Amino acid sequence: MDNDIDAGTRSAAVPLPDRTPALASRDFRQPVLFVLAGLALLWATWATHSICEIKRASPHIVKVQLAGLVQEYVQAEARSGAPADQVTAQTTAYLKALNETVSAHVHGGTVVLLANAVVDGAVPDITMTVRKEVYTRVPHPQPGQPQGMTPQMKQFFDANGAANGKGK
Repeated sequence: MDNDIDAGTRSAAVPLPDRTPALASRDFRQPVLFVLAGLALLWATWATHSICEIKRASPHIVKVQLAGLVQEYVQAEARSGAPADQVTAQTTAYLKALNETVSAHVHGGTVVLLANAVVDGAVPDITMTVRKEVYTRVPHPQPGQPQGMTPQMKQFFDANGAANGKGK
């Protein structure tokens, strides 16, 4: 009887199970799996790119010692011997240039902290960069020339004996 089954001579009373729907569902699953795998790969690529962009776009944090820059300039102006109104005008111009320079760094996406506010020592210091940028816009004060003693000072020293070496 085995030979009859193999030869295709089975009776019509015992039907063979139909395998064509199973093949059709398997044919449908395979492309769907490929599409899902492709979409997962595209999503992973997009996610990696987005994470890298976020890391690159994260704010750059720097510190600047504004108090030191202002103190340096004011001391240099005080030694310049310039008239008070000229010192005021030059100091105002310096402070304006300093503000614009720091603002340019901020508008460029940099977070600028005052040096006193920095806790971590790993924050880069741009004080010298800011100093150079400001002095390209505003001249550095020149030291004043000694003008000698005023008549009142000369009279005081003459009266108290400092001019002839006493009191040393």
